Amino acid sequence: ALDFLCAAKTVPVVCADDRSMSRTLTPAILLSAALWTSMTAAHNGLQTPLPLPAVIKDGDTLALRCGHVYSGTVDVRGRSNVTLRTEGDCGMAAITPAKPVRGWVRDGPLWSASVDAQPLMLQLDNQFMPLAHHPNVANEWLMGQGAGPEHLRVPITEHDLTGATLVWRPEDWLILSQRVVEHHQGNVRIASLPEPGFGFRERTPFYLEGQRWMLDTPGEWVYDAGRLYLWTPDGRSPEGRVWAAPRATAIDARGTNNFSIQNIRIFLAARGIDGSESSHLLIRDTEIANSFEEAIRIGGEGARMSHVRVLGTRQHGLRAEDDARDVGVFDSVFERVGMLGMPLRSKGAIVFEQARGQMIARNRIDQSAYLGIRVFREAVVTDNLITRACQWLSDCGGIYTFARDKLPLATRIERNRIRGLRGRLSHAIYLDDFANDVLVHENQLSDNPGGIQLHDAFNNRITGNCFARSLHEHMLFNETAPELAIAGNQVSDNRFDLTGEAPVYRLWSRHGGAHVHRFALLGNNRDVGPSHRFAQVEGSGVIDAQTWRARMGEIEPVFSVPGPLPKLGRQPAQK
Repeated sequence: ALDFLCAAKTVPVVCADDRSMSRTLTPAILLSAALWTSMTAAHNGLQTPLPLPAVIKDGDTLALRCGHVYSGTVDVRGRSNVTLRTEGDCGMAAITPAKPVRGWVRDGPLWSASVDAQPLMLQLDNQFMPLAHHPNVANEWLMGQGAGPEHLRVPITEHDLTGATLVWRPEDWLILSQRVVEHHQGNVRIASLPEPGFGFRERTPFYLEGQRWMLDTPGEWVYDAGRLYLWTPDGRSPEGRVWAAPRATAIDARGTNNFSIQNIRIFLAARGIDGSESSHLLIRDTEIANSFEEAIRIGGEGARMSHVRVLGTRQHGLRAEDDARDVGVFDSVFERVGMLGMPLRSKGAIVFEQARGQMIARNRIDQSAYLGIRVFREAVVTDNLITRACQWLSDCGGIYTFARDKLPLATRIERNRIRGLRGRLSHAIYLDDFANDVLVHENQLSDNPGGIQLHDAFNNRITGNCFARSLHEHMLFNETAPELAIAGNQVSDNRFDLTGEAPVYRLWSRHGGAHVHRFALLGNNRDVGPSHRFAQVEGSGVIDAQTWRARMGEIEPVFSVPGPLPKLGRQPAQK
């Protein structure tokens, strides 16, 4: 168990003017960012990679030469007390499973080269190259018609789609993909559903990728009959500039004990670091760029990560196995998680689905396809900056937790700043599916579709938070369970800025409006601005503040006009 889980005192709310907080980082992260920029400059050109050691023994220190690239997988499975680091001060040593591609020839506007096998990913210079797809725009989906569990009717008849990858969106929060095994006159059949129950709806958004006829735009590539085809963005030859990666891991640390990774750069790997079933894994001052599945996977106990930079993934950022315990993630940066290329399924930037005992502090997350941070039991999520989450998927949260077993979560979400989310159903903080025993304290939530959603959530404390410029509502109480679920929540000492037509509260229950009064005990909240659309309540519609007080019995609310806001001090960084 973590020793930093302790009771928090409620203090009067102090809201900073979040419009002045542009990409604020702790000093330690700022220093690391500058250092990484200089270090990675050595890898801008393609060089002949060096081999990695074939055998690594317990107690070894693997010192890689600074400024050099190593190709392959560091295999330390089951090893103990091993250290992997860069030696020298001429820039980080880099590891990649990818290999250089040479022998390019001109083929019309394209360039082609012979390769041994179909790559998973491609990188030109330091830039990730998306696989050829149709249509070309990332947020543009075609519309198909479901014709059975494994059949979709598509508006494409001029090309044979057999062998292409079909990517579709069965739910607001889910993207799936599967290979097309048959196509006839616009009727597509896939091999099987990757997740039973999530097939093709009557109207199904989809796109396709991976066939040569789709290669019609600079900056894309495709593999066909043993050759790699690339349309370079600048038209120049890709000779000496291209890396092609198989589906492989850069550092395989499964089952390790006391394995340390320091000052290493990883790029173009299906999985950057796999620390499943490990004990006391340490990752420090490390950069992971252009990953496919996830940058880091962890499991076991005692993992610690600090000053890590994850720069671009196709799917996930840091993802934990359900057995992960006592994990700390500090002073790190996660950018463009799930945002490389066209949309694929992403679970988020920092994801602990069923794990226990996490401390996630002072990290910055910018541009994630889905969730910013997801935690479960005995977690502390504090002093993080989350911007532009939920870019591809809706029904989403900047910080998310749930408790379908209805047992207490004993989790704290404190002093985080969350802003700029996308998606109609997205909320800065999302307490989903019977979440309970969560303290949501002193967070700043601004410019989001919604502030906080409580979906069938009960017995939570929401206190001292600042809500500003929510598009749809500051707080949503959403009861969809077959039984009466939402009850016992405390909402106090918060500040709600009222602008536009968005109400402070929106209360809905499938059991009718007579039950919503039990959703929460409210008191000492400060509401700043006009209040004619103060709340929207099941069975009553839009009501003003006076009607709200009479209906819900809020204790000592304060109404005032907008004024200048003090600024919050930074939290100190820790190494």
